Amino acid sequence: TEVLDWHVSQHGERVHVTLWQDVGAETKLTYSELAERARIAAKGLMRAGLEPGERVAIMLPTGFEFFVAFFGVLYAGGVPVPIYPPARPSQLEEHLNRQAGILRNAGAAFLVAPPAASAIARLVKLQVESLRDVVSIETLNEGGGGEGPNVPPAATALIQYTSGSTGDPKGVVLSHGNLLANIRAMGSAMD
Repeated sequence: TEVLDWHVSQHGERVHVTLWQDVGAETKLTYSELAERARIAAKGLMRAGLEPGERVAIMLPTGFEFFVAFFGVLYAGGVPVPIYPPARPSQLEEHLNRQAGILRNAGAAFLVAPPAASAIARLVKLQVESLRDVVSIETLNEGGGGEGPNVPPAATALIQYTSGSTGDPKGVVLSHGNLLANIRAMGSAMD
């Protein structure tokens, strides 16, 4: 979050993410837009009761909502746990049943998912004791932005799960320092 905030202060209107939907169709998200929307989502998570260090699973397709949710969790002091969304909306219930193992293992307190997931939220909560709520970016956007706790570099930045193709998915804990070192190494290697 400190790096995102630095980019906002230095060149907030610079494009941070460009997503291509179709040939010739792209949408852009600036550093300022990402930080502003993420802070609003963070305040929504804090209002919902997210405590620093708690895990928040994010089951959204690659898109602006994913980035907003990811940074929103970080701004709120939580730990994002990205999980794959279903390939088709009609597979949502079956998919969530399979992902329940990851949610249990991570001890996820919240799941950020498309609004359609709210219809089966009760079923998921019955399978995952730690899960307090299933929310969408839309529900988190009610209210203004907020300030979360300061997070030290050694704190967990995210938990990334393996695909589980050869067994149960396994979580890998990555710290903020780990991620920044990896980004610096990529930047150095790519000059």
